[in-house]
Amino acid sequence: MKHKSHRLFNRLLFIAGIVIPTIVIGGTLMVRHTDLGQKWLKGQWIEQLSQVTHSRVEIGHIHFIQPGKYTLEDVRIADRESGQLICRANHVQVNQLDEETTVDVHTLQIPNTPPAIWMNWWNEHLLAITESRQLKVSIGLTLLNDLPLEQLEHLAAQVDLADDTSQLTINWGNKQQPFALQLSRKHRHPATTTLLLQTNGNELPIETLAPALPTPLQLGSNATFNGQLISKYAPGQFTSDVDFAAEGVIKQIELNEFFQQPQEQVISGNATLQLNRAICNNNQWKRVSGVITGESGWIARQWLPQLASKLQLRWLGDLQEDQVPFEAIHCEFNWDPSGFTLRGETEGAHVGTILRHPNGPILGDRPDTVIRSATLDDALNR
Repeated sequence: MKHKSHRLFNRLLFIAGIVIPTIVIGGTLMVRHTDLGQKWLKGQWIEQLSQVTHSRVEIGHIHFIQPGKYTLEDVRIADRESGQLICRANHVQVNQLDEETTVDVHTLQIPNTPPAIWMNWWNEHLLAITESRQLKVSIGLTLLNDLPLEQLEHLAAQVDLADDTSQLTINWGNKQQPFALQLSRKHRHPATTTLLLQTNGNELPIETLAPALPTPLQLGSNATFNGQLISKYAPGQFTSDVDFAAEGVIKQIELNEFFQQPQEQVISGNATLQLNRAICNNNQWKRVSGVITGESGWIARQWLPQLASKLQLRWLGDLQEDQVPFEAIHCEFNWDPSGFTLRGETEGAHVGTILRHPNGPILGDRPDTVIRSATLDDALNR
Protein backbone atom coordinates (compact mmCIF):
# COMPACT_ATOMS: atom_id res chain seq x y z
CA MET A 1 0.00 0.00 0.00
CA LYS A 2 2.84 2.24 0.88
CA HIS A 3 4.50 1.58 -2.51
CA LYS A 4 1.23 2.30 -4.33
CA SER A 5 0.87 5.65 -2.61
CA HIS A 6 4.46 6.44 -3.37
CA ARG A 7 4.01 5.60 -7.09
CA LEU A 8 0.80 7.68 -7.24
CA PHE A 9 2.58 10.60 -5.65
CA ASN A 10 5.44 10.31 -8.15
CA ARG A 11 3.00 10.24 -11.06
CA LEU A 12 1.18 13.36 -9.80
CA LEU A 13 4.51 15.05 -9.29
CA PHE A 14 5.55 14.09 -12.81
CA ILE A 15 2.28 15.45 -14.26
CA ALA A 16 2.48 18.68 -12.26
CA GLY A 17 6.18 19.27 -12.79
CA ILE A 18 6.74 17.96 -16.30
CA VAL A 19 3.59 17.26 -18.30
CA ILE A 20 1.57 20.38 -17.53
CA PRO A 21 4.49 22.83 -18.03
CA THR A 22 5.37 21.01 -21.25
CA ILE A 23 1.80 21.39 -22.51
CA VAL A 24 1.75 25.08 -21.51
CA ILE A 25 5.13 25.75 -23.13
CA GLY A 26 4.16 23.77 -26.21
CA GLY A 27 0.85 25.61 -26.48
CA THR A 28 2.62 28.92 -26.04
CA LEU A 29 5.15 28.05 -28.74
CA MET A 30 2.34 26.96 -31.04
CA VAL A 31 0.48 30.23 -30.52
CA ARG A 32 3.64 32.25 -30.98
CA HIS A 33 5.28 30.54 -33.92
CA THR A 34 2.76 28.61 -36.02
CA ASP A 35 0.34 29.86 -38.64
CA LEU A 36 -2.45 27.87 -37.01
CA GLY A 37 -1.80 29.51 -33.63
CA GLN A 38 -1.60 32.97 -35.20
CA LYS A 39 -4.86 32.42 -37.07
CA TRP A 40 -6.61 31.31 -33.89
CA LEU A 41 -5.22 34.22 -31.85
CA LYS A 42 -6.18 36.83 -34.48
CA GLY A 43 -9.64 35.33 -34.78
CA GLN A 44 -10.18 35.63 -31.02
CA TRP A 45 -9.05 39.25 -30.87
CA ILE A 46 -10.90 40.36 -34.00
CA GLU A 47 -14.14 38.75 -32.85
CA GLN A 48 -13.98 40.31 -29.38
CA LEU A 49 -13.02 43.80 -30.59
CA SER A 50 -15.63 43.72 -33.36
CA GLN A 51 -18.37 42.76 -30.93
CA VAL A 52 -17.64 45.30 -28.21
CA THR A 53 -17.11 48.25 -30.61
CA HIS A 54 -19.71 47.27 -33.23
CA SER A 55 -16.99 47.86 -35.82
CA ARG A 56 -15.04 46.18 -38.55
CA VAL A 57 -11.61 45.25 -37.15
CA GLU A 58 -8.49 44.04 -38.98
CA ILE A 59 -5.21 42.98 -37.35
CA GLY A 60 -2.04 42.29 -39.31
CA HIS A 61 -0.17 40.23 -36.73
CA ILE A 62 -0.28 39.45 -32.98
CA HIS A 63 2.72 38.71 -30.77
CA PHE A 64 1.83 36.68 -27.68
CA ILE A 65 4.29 37.82 -25.00
CA GLN A 66 2.80 36.11 -21.96
CA PRO A 67 -0.73 35.52 -20.63
CA GLY A 68 -2.49 38.89 -20.56
CA LYS A 69 0.25 40.68 -22.51
CA TYR A 70 0.15 41.06 -26.31
CA THR A 71 1.55 43.22 -29.08
CA LEU A 72 -0.74 43.95 -32.05
CA GLU A 73 0.59 45.17 -35.40
CA ASP A 74 -1.24 47.07 -38.16
CA VAL A 75 -4.59 47.44 -36.41
CA ARG A 76 -7.42 48.98 -38.48
CA ILE A 77 -10.85 49.92 -37.15
CA ALA A 78 -13.59 50.87 -39.60
CA ASP A 79 -17.31 51.58 -39.51
CA ARG A 80 -19.21 48.33 -39.89
CA GLU A 81 -21.89 49.72 -42.22
CA SER A 82 -19.98 52.11 -44.49
CA GLY A 83 -16.50 50.59 -44.23
CA GLN A 84 -15.06 54.09 -43.54
CA LEU A 85 -11.70 53.89 -41.76
CA ILE A 86 -11.89 55.38 -38.26
CA CYS A 87 -8.29 54.91 -37.16
CA ARG A 88 -5.18 52.85 -37.79
CA ALA A 89 -2.33 51.94 -35.42
CA ASN A 90 0.96 50.41 -36.47
CA HIS A 91 2.04 49.00 -33.08
CA VAL A 92 -0.19 48.47 -30.03
CA GLN A 93 0.94 46.92 -26.76
CA VAL A 94 -1.85 45.55 -24.55
CA ASN A 95 -1.50 44.55 -20.91
CA GLN A 96 -4.64 43.00 -19.40
CA LEU A 97 -5.07 42.99 -15.63
CA ASP A 98 -8.06 41.95 -13.53
CA GLU A 99 -9.92 45.31 -13.57
CA GLU A 100 -7.71 47.46 -15.78
CA THR A 101 -6.27 47.26 -19.28
CA THR A 102 -3.38 49.46 -20.42
CA VAL A 103 -2.96 50.19 -24.12
CA ASP A 104 0.24 51.79 -25.48
CA VAL A 105 -0.02 52.96 -29.10
CA HIS A 106 3.19 53.81 -30.93
CA THR A 107 1.60 55.75 -33.82
CA LEU A 108 -2.10 56.46 -34.32
CA GLN A 109 -3.35 57.59 -37.72
CA ILE A 110 -6.75 59.32 -37.94
CA PRO A 111 -8.21 59.75 -41.44
CA ASN A 112 -9.51 63.01 -42.89
CA THR A 113 -12.69 63.13 -40.81
CA PRO A 114 -13.81 66.20 -38.77
CA PRO A 115 -12.75 65.67 -35.14
CA ALA A 116 -16.28 66.19 -33.79
CA ILE A 117 -17.66 63.49 -36.09
CA TRP A 118 -14.78 61.15 -35.22
CA MET A 119 -15.31 61.73 -31.51
CA ASN A 120 -19.05 61.23 -31.83
CA TRP A 121 -18.44 57.95 -33.67
CA TRP A 122 -16.37 56.71 -30.74
CA ASN A 123 -19.08 57.87 -28.35
CA GLU A 124 -21.50 55.59 -30.18
CA HIS A 125 -19.14 52.60 -30.30
CA LEU A 126 -16.72 52.73 -27.38
CA LEU A 127 -18.69 54.53 -24.67
CA ALA A 128 -21.76 52.45 -25.47
CA ILE A 129 -20.02 49.50 -23.81
CA THR A 130 -21.56 48.80 -20.41
CA GLU A 131 -19.03 46.21 -19.22
CA SER A 132 -17.26 47.44 -16.08
CA ARG A 133 -13.60 47.94 -17.00
CA GLN A 134 -10.97 50.67 -17.02
CA LEU A 135 -8.76 51.37 -20.04
CA LYS A 136 -5.63 53.54 -19.87
CA VAL A 137 -4.36 54.61 -23.27
CA SER A 138 -1.10 56.39 -24.13
CA ILE A 139 -0.22 57.41 -27.70
CA GLY A 140 3.26 58.34 -28.83
CA LEU A 141 2.53 60.05 -32.17
CA THR A 142 -0.78 61.02 -33.75
CA LEU A 143 -1.10 61.71 -37.49
CA LEU A 144 -4.17 63.73 -38.46
CA ASN A 145 -4.23 63.85 -42.29
CA ASP A 146 -5.07 67.53 -43.01
CA LEU A 147 -7.46 68.01 -40.09
CA PRO A 148 -7.75 71.48 -38.44
CA LEU A 149 -5.58 70.26 -35.55
CA GLU A 150 -1.99 70.22 -36.77
CA GLN A 151 -0.85 67.74 -34.15
CA LEU A 152 -1.77 65.97 -30.94
CA GLU A 153 1.35 65.82 -28.81
CA HIS A 154 1.77 63.81 -25.61
CA LEU A 155 -1.73 62.40 -25.86
CA ALA A 156 -3.03 60.26 -23.02
CA ALA A 157 -6.52 58.89 -22.52
CA GLN A 158 -8.44 56.98 -19.90
CA VAL A 159 -11.69 55.14 -20.52
CA ASP A 160 -13.88 54.15 -17.59
CA LEU A 161 -16.66 51.78 -18.61
CA ALA A 162 -19.54 51.00 -16.25
CA ASP A 163 -23.16 49.87 -16.19
CA ASP A 164 -24.65 53.34 -15.65
CA THR A 165 -22.11 55.77 -17.18
CA SER A 166 -19.03 55.41 -19.40
CA GLN A 167 -16.42 58.15 -19.54
CA LEU A 168 -13.53 59.09 -21.82
CA THR A 169 -10.88 61.57 -20.62
CA ILE A 170 -8.20 62.86 -23.02
CA ASN A 171 -5.24 65.16 -22.31
CA TRP A 172 -2.87 66.45 -24.96
CA GLY A 173 -0.33 69.20 -25.56
CA ASN A 174 3.28 69.85 -24.61
CA LYS A 175 2.64 72.68 -22.16
CA GLN A 176 2.53 72.45 -18.37
CA GLN A 177 -1.29 72.63 -18.47
CA PRO A 178 -2.49 70.46 -21.40
CA PHE A 179 -5.81 70.49 -23.22
CA ALA A 180 -8.41 68.43 -21.35
CA LEU A 181 -11.48 66.85 -22.92
CA GLN A 182 -14.00 64.65 -21.14
CA LEU A 183 -16.83 62.76 -22.81
CA SER A 184 -19.41 61.08 -20.56
CA ARG A 185 -22.27 58.88 -21.71
CA LYS A 186 -25.20 58.02 -19.47
CA HIS A 187 -26.63 54.64 -20.46
CA ARG A 188 -29.97 54.69 -18.68
CA HIS A 189 -32.99 56.21 -20.39
CA PRO A 190 -32.98 58.93 -21.53
CA ALA A 191 -29.45 58.37 -22.80
CA THR A 192 -27.41 61.57 -22.83
CA THR A 193 -23.81 62.53 -23.62
CA THR A 194 -21.91 65.39 -21.96
CA LEU A 195 -18.85 66.98 -23.57
CA LEU A 196 -16.56 69.08 -21.37
CA LEU A 197 -13.57 70.92 -22.85
CA GLN A 198 -10.97 73.00 -21.01
CA THR A 199 -8.11 74.49 -23.02
CA ASN A 200 -6.17 75.59 -19.90
CA GLY A 201 -4.66 78.66 -21.55
CA ASN A 202 -3.94 76.91 -24.88
CA GLU A 203 -5.54 77.98 -28.16
CA LEU A 204 -7.64 75.50 -30.14
CA PRO A 205 -8.68 76.10 -33.79
CA ILE A 206 -12.36 77.03 -33.79
CA GLU A 207 -12.91 74.83 -36.86
CA THR A 208 -12.32 71.85 -34.60
CA LEU A 209 -15.31 72.82 -32.46
CA ALA A 210 -17.67 73.97 -35.22
CA PRO A 211 -19.72 70.74 -35.58
CA ALA A 212 -20.37 70.70 -31.82
CA LEU A 213 -21.75 74.27 -31.65
CA PRO A 214 -25.54 74.81 -31.56
CA THR A 215 -25.29 77.63 -34.15
CA PRO A 216 -22.94 77.54 -37.17
CA LEU A 217 -20.46 80.42 -37.05
CA GLN A 218 -18.25 81.72 -39.85
CA LEU A 219 -15.21 83.20 -38.11
CA GLY A 220 -12.42 82.44 -40.59
CA SER A 221 -9.84 79.70 -40.89
CA ASN A 222 -7.41 81.19 -38.33
CA ALA A 223 -9.84 81.75 -35.44
CA THR A 224 -8.88 80.07 -32.16
CA PHE A 225 -10.68 79.40 -28.87
CA ASN A 226 -9.22 79.55 -25.38
CA GLY A 227 -11.60 78.80 -22.53
CA GLN A 228 -14.09 76.15 -21.47
CA LEU A 229 -17.35 74.80 -22.78
CA ILE A 230 -19.85 72.14 -21.84
CA SER A 231 -22.40 70.55 -24.15
CA LYS A 232 -25.07 68.02 -23.21
CA TYR A 233 -26.90 66.30 -26.04
CA ALA A 234 -28.61 63.13 -27.22
CA PRO A 235 -26.04 60.50 -28.35
CA GLY A 236 -25.36 60.67 -32.06
CA GLN A 237 -26.62 64.23 -32.58
CA PHE A 238 -24.55 67.21 -31.47
CA THR A 239 -27.41 69.62 -32.26
CA SER A 240 -30.44 67.73 -30.97
CA ASP A 241 -32.00 69.38 -27.89
CA VAL A 242 -28.57 70.56 -26.84
CA ASP A 243 -27.73 72.23 -23.52
CA PHE A 244 -24.63 74.34 -24.07
CA ALA A 245 -22.55 76.83 -22.09
CA ALA A 246 -19.22 78.46 -22.88
CA GLU A 247 -16.87 81.22 -21.80
CA GLY A 248 -13.44 82.23 -23.03
CA VAL A 249 -11.60 84.15 -25.74
CA ILE A 250 -11.87 83.76 -29.52
CA LYS A 251 -8.95 85.35 -31.40
CA GLN A 252 -8.19 86.03 -35.07
CA ILE A 253 -11.84 86.48 -36.11
CA GLU A 254 -11.95 87.58 -39.75
CA LEU A 255 -14.56 90.35 -39.84
CA ASN A 256 -15.34 89.82 -43.54
CA GLU A 257 -16.26 86.18 -42.73
CA PHE A 258 -18.43 87.12 -39.74
CA PHE A 259 -20.23 89.99 -41.54
CA GLN A 260 -20.75 88.26 -44.87
CA GLN A 261 -22.80 90.15 -47.44
CA PRO A 262 -24.24 88.49 -50.56
CA GLN A 263 -22.66 90.78 -53.17
CA GLU A 264 -19.40 92.27 -51.94
CA GLN A 265 -16.99 92.59 -49.05
CA VAL A 266 -18.04 95.38 -46.69
CA ILE A 267 -15.44 95.15 -43.93
CA SER A 268 -11.85 94.00 -43.44
CA GLY A 269 -9.71 93.35 -40.38
CA ASN A 270 -9.39 90.97 -37.45
CA ALA A 271 -11.09 91.05 -34.07
CA THR A 272 -11.02 89.33 -30.69
CA LEU A 273 -14.14 88.21 -28.82
CA GLN A 274 -14.07 88.02 -25.03
CA LEU A 275 -17.01 85.69 -24.46
CA ASN A 276 -18.29 86.31 -20.95
CA ARG A 277 -21.26 83.96 -21.15
CA ALA A 278 -23.07 81.89 -23.76
CA ILE A 279 -25.98 79.69 -22.64
CA CYS A 280 -28.26 77.49 -24.74
CA ASN A 281 -31.01 75.24 -23.33
CA ASN A 282 -33.01 72.71 -25.37
CA ASN A 283 -31.43 74.10 -28.53
CA GLN A 284 -32.70 77.62 -27.75
CA TRP A 285 -30.21 80.37 -26.94
CA LYS A 286 -30.92 82.04 -23.61
CA ARG A 287 -28.08 84.50 -23.17
CA VAL A 288 -24.91 85.67 -24.94
CA SER A 289 -22.66 88.46 -23.67
CA GLY A 290 -19.13 89.63 -24.29
CA VAL A 291 -16.81 92.25 -25.78
CA ILE A 292 -15.55 92.52 -29.36
CA THR A 293 -12.30 94.45 -29.87
CA GLY A 294 -10.19 95.00 -32.96
CA GLU A 295 -7.62 97.26 -34.51
CA SER A 296 -6.77 98.43 -38.02
CA GLY A 297 -9.05 97.64 -40.94
CA TRP A 298 -11.58 99.27 -43.23
CA ILE A 299 -15.34 99.41 -43.65
CA ALA A 300 -17.35 100.22 -46.80
CA ARG A 301 -18.83 103.73 -46.56
CA GLN A 302 -22.06 102.63 -48.26
CA TRP A 303 -22.66 100.08 -45.50
CA LEU A 304 -22.36 102.57 -42.62
CA PRO A 305 -25.85 104.16 -42.86
CA GLN A 306 -27.50 100.72 -43.07
CA LEU A 307 -25.45 99.44 -40.12
CA ALA A 308 -26.21 102.51 -38.00
CA SER A 309 -29.93 102.25 -38.75
CA LYS A 310 -30.35 98.54 -38.03
CA LEU A 311 -28.29 98.59 -34.84
CA GLN A 312 -29.64 101.99 -33.74
CA LEU A 313 -26.17 103.53 -33.47
CA ARG A 314 -25.04 107.13 -33.82
CA TRP A 315 -23.30 107.84 -37.11
CA LEU A 316 -20.72 110.42 -36.06
CA GLY A 317 -18.44 110.81 -39.06
CA ASP A 318 -19.59 111.20 -42.66
CA LEU A 319 -16.28 110.39 -44.33
CA GLN A 320 -15.75 110.53 -48.07
CA GLU A 321 -13.61 107.42 -48.77
CA ASP A 322 -15.33 104.42 -50.35
CA GLN A 323 -13.36 102.26 -47.92
CA VAL A 324 -13.22 104.08 -44.60
CA PRO A 325 -10.17 103.09 -42.51
CA PHE A 326 -10.60 102.50 -38.81
CA GLU A 327 -8.06 102.07 -36.03
CA ALA A 328 -10.20 100.56 -33.27
CA ILE A 329 -13.37 98.54 -32.59
CA HIS A 330 -14.84 98.24 -29.12
CA CYS A 331 -18.33 96.82 -28.68
CA GLU A 332 -19.73 95.41 -25.46
CA PHE A 333 -22.90 93.40 -26.15
CA ASN A 334 -25.50 91.62 -24.09
CA TRP A 335 -28.32 89.56 -25.62
CA ASP A 336 -31.26 87.63 -24.21
CA PRO A 337 -34.74 86.91 -25.64
CA SER A 338 -35.97 90.37 -24.60
CA GLY A 339 -33.44 92.08 -26.88
CA PHE A 340 -29.83 93.18 -26.96
CA THR A 341 -27.74 96.20 -26.06
CA LEU A 342 -24.53 97.55 -27.58
CA ARG A 343 -22.04 99.73 -25.73
CA GLY A 344 -18.87 101.42 -26.91
CA GLU A 345 -15.67 102.36 -25.12
CA THR A 346 -16.16 102.90 -21.40
CA GLU A 347 -13.14 105.07 -20.60
CA GLY A 348 -10.67 107.48 -22.17
CA ALA A 349 -11.27 110.27 -24.65
CA HIS A 350 -13.75 108.31 -26.80
CA VAL A 351 -16.35 107.04 -24.34
CA GLY A 352 -19.31 105.52 -26.20
CA THR A 353 -17.38 105.00 -29.45
CA ILE A 354 -17.86 101.59 -31.13
CA LEU A 355 -15.91 102.22 -34.36
CA ARG A 356 -13.11 104.78 -34.43
CA HIS A 357 -11.36 106.51 -37.37
CA PRO A 358 -7.79 107.85 -36.91
CA ASN A 359 -9.36 111.33 -36.77
CA GLY A 360 -12.25 110.52 -34.46
CA PRO A 361 -15.42 108.42 -33.91
CA ILE A 362 -17.36 106.84 -36.79
CA LEU A 363 -20.10 104.93 -34.93
CA GLY A 364 -21.22 105.48 -31.34
CA ASP A 365 -23.65 103.79 -28.99
CA ARG A 366 -27.02 104.90 -27.63
CA PRO A 367 -26.70 103.89 -23.96
CA ASP A 368 -30.42 103.67 -23.21
CA THR A 369 -31.39 101.71 -26.34
CA VAL A 370 -32.54 98.09 -26.18
CA ILE A 371 -32.84 96.53 -29.65
CA ARG A 372 -35.76 94.11 -29.82
CA SER A 373 -34.72 90.68 -31.04
CA ALA A 374 -36.53 87.53 -29.91
CA THR A 375 -33.85 85.11 -31.18
CA LEU A 376 -30.09 85.20 -31.49
CA ASP A 377 -30.40 84.59 -35.24
CA ASP A 378 -32.41 87.80 -35.53
CA ALA A 379 -29.65 89.65 -33.75
CA LEU A 380 -26.85 88.15 -35.88
CA ASN A 381 -28.70 88.77 -39.12
CA ARG A 382 -29.19 92.47 -38.53
